[in-house]
Amino acid sequence: MDDFIYRAIIASIGVSLIAGSLGCFVIWKRLSYFSDSISHSALLGVALGLATGLGINLGLVIVGSLFAVLIVYLQQKEFWSSDAVLGIFSHISLSLGIVVLGIIGNQNTDYFAYLFGDILSITSKDLYWIFSVAVIVIAILVFNWKKLLLLTLNEELAKAEGINKLYYDLLFMFLIALAVSVSVQIVGVLLITSLLIIPPAIARVISNSPVVMIFASMIVSIFSVLVGLYLSIDFDLATGPTIVITLGAIFFIAQFIPKKV
Repeated sequence: MDDFIYRAIIASIGVSLIAGSLGCFVIWKRLSYFSDSISHSALLGVALGLATGLGINLGLVIVGSLFAVLIVYLQQKEFWSSDAVLGIFSHISLSLGIVVLGIIGNQNTDYFAYLFGDILSITSKDLYWIFSVAVIVIAILVFNWKKLLLLTLNEELAKAEGINKLYYDLLFMFLIALAVSVSVQIVGVLLITSLLIIPPAIARVISNSPVVMIFASMIVSIFSVLVGLYLSIDFDLATGPTIVITLGAIFFIAQFIPKKV
């Protein structure tokens, strides 16, 4: 196989580890709409990275983190409902990204790759970034596992235990921003949320504990991304949508599996 295919396979595994683990918390916390809003801001992050010369990855992290902080801040004010805040930010960020990218882009700008992913363009530098983020995300989840899980299961009890909810909310949103930054090239801005929510939704069917669900989600994510990558190369299809279709097919099949209690 060519080198770019090897890089695509390695990148798929790295991103699957990140999305598979974080996605479980997204499902548990019912934050799929939040992750969708942050993913839409990714296009603005791409534009910032290209315009300033900071690079796409850093631009994605900066914009994603900024939008996450703003969303959490507005949610704390309790003036607007969460779904209203997320809906506003989701559409504004996507529209800003399209406009800014249109202004700074040129005829060589591959908009399709940003929207739906281009995993075959992964470079060795991208691999270092992906696995650096994977180490950071997994390390933070492991060291903060009990507190994050308690906040997810029972916020009132967590507050009684002295856990700072705002701090951990911001920390988790930062992890989502990191996950988005490494997922853009795999499935694109419009499909990132599917990589975060479908694998854990499948894993939930075959899991009977949070730990088992996280590991199952990672395995499902890796398998689905690799199968989608293979099908996209073999049949000359868009990689991102093919991965999501593969996830969708597995999700449908999983509904016929007897659910764990």
